[in-house]
Amino acid sequence: MEIRHCRKSIANRQRAAGSDHGAERGSYHETMRSFTGVVCLFLLALTSAALLHASLIPTVHLDEDTVKTYQSYVDVFEKSVVDQFNKTGRMWIDSENNGKRNAFEASKPVVEPRRNEDIAHGSIHHFSGAIHINNATIESVRHVMEDYPHYVQIFKPDLGAASGTKEADSTPEDEHFLSKLLLVQSTIWMSVTYDTIYDTHYRRVAKDRWTTRSVALSIKEWKDPKNQTAGTMPEGDDHGFLWKTNTYWFARKRNGGLDLQADSIALSRTNPVGFAWWGTRRSRDAVDKMLRDVQNAIEANRK
Repeated sequence: MEIRHCRKSIANRQRAAGSDHGAERGSYHETMRSFTGVVCLFLLALTSAALLHASLIPTVHLDEDTVKTYQSYVDVFEKSVVDQFNKTGRMWIDSENNGKRNAFEASKPVVEPRRNEDIAHGSIHHFSGAIHINNATIESVRHVMEDYPHYVQIFKPDLGAASGTKEADSTPEDEHFLSKLLLVQSTIWMSVTYDTIYDTHYRRVAKDRWTTRSVALSIKEWKDPKNQTAGTMPEGDDHGFLWKTNTYWFARKRNGGLDLQADSIALSRTNPVGFAWWGTRRSRDAVDKMLRDVQNAIEANRK
């Protein structure tokens, strides 16, 4: 039952109580009206409590050792998964022989957890996703990834603004971009907004393979997610929902289309009680959504 319907139901119930003061109370309609009111009051109380709890989450400090642990994990990933793809073109989906492989071949996104656990004074969230896009090419995915002026439309509603500039050291085989993205993360419980700067390399590693590596150089949380003029919190001294993030894309030509793999690795605070869904569930959903968004953008560009 939606909250706005609950508020309306409670208001109607209060009006009914005033006009039907002397009416029979044992009727079916009155019983159902009472039941609905109790449910709605419970939902409204629950929502208010959750919102209050979110607002009371204290800020935390990002510890240097936590960053080192995160970076060590990223280094291992790059030396194994990234280097392996560059040399052989192998993806994690190649080892799957179950329903995920079938969904992948049917051009549906599949997502697999890699690591989602607390470390000292922080938490690492890593998910891998894959999708096959029929009739797509490396050029078509490259066009979408480098189309920063349309990022807000491509990845809506997760971005409030986006821009990107090609750096002077770019080459046709290694295109280097610096981008500014306004990340907007909202749920029914709370909203968080970030000013971010990403360093991204788009590399052609073989005739039929292409990769991206995007690292957040700066992540600043807005003090007020709805008001930019309120300023930002100091980096590493905020609510800790997103401290670091590395995103990787792998593309290879196959069967007249394109296989895409996305890996998202993020560092956050240790999960507050009741908020584990923010880091883990939202990280998984973000990978699934990115795959769908890129697929939709590629297909839209063909029309």
